[in-house]
Amino acid sequence: MKKIGKILLWGLGIFIVLGIIGTIIGDDNGSDQAEPSTSTQVEEASSEAETANKEEAQENTQEVGNADVYGIGDYVEVGKLAYIVHNVETTDILESDNEFIDPATTDGQFVVVEIEAFNNDTETRMVDSTMFKIIDDQGREYESSSDVDVMMVMDESLNLFLQDINPGLSKTGKLVFELPADVTSYELQVSSGFALAGGEYATIQLK
Repeated sequence: MKKIGKILLWGLGIFIVLGIIGTIIGDDNGSDQAEPSTSTQVEEASSEAETANKEEAQENTQEVGNADVYGIGDYVEVGKLAYIVHNVETTDILESDNEFIDPATTDGQFVVVEIEAFNNDTETRMVDSTMFKIIDDQGREYESSSDVDVMMVMDESLNLFLQDINPGLSKTGKLVFELPADVTSYELQVSSGFALAGGEYATIQLK
């Protein structure tokens, strides 16, 4: 009977030891299986972040693409000033109503822009022809003409040289730009003010 008891005790001990070893092995396997799961979660999070960044970039691109595009006849606000381009003409000769004044000519083209400037400020604002420039489709910039012959043929009442505009009023004038003859696409850049009063800009597609 004692021998049978010892055998039973040995058998029970071996069973307990085997159970402990099995538990340890099971924990190791569970740990190994958990690692791929964590790695997968990290990859999924990275993929989601990348997708979010792409969507944000697309939204920003759409916002840029939806920026206002102004044209002839549009009311364009820039700071406390606003503008409307009423008409655009191109020619290679400018003639005066005064028969004693010689016409102005060019080997390129004159672009004559009739524009109205509005003062939306609470104080008098000055408008000058130097506040405007034409930019062609190659990025070249053209200042308004200060040529003597051009100035002579232009109607003085439409001159935008250092013109004061009182609050709530507007002033219509003409700007003359001299461009190469082969330029076919260009826009007018307008400013929020003269000299230090400027700093904000908008563009109006002319052609």
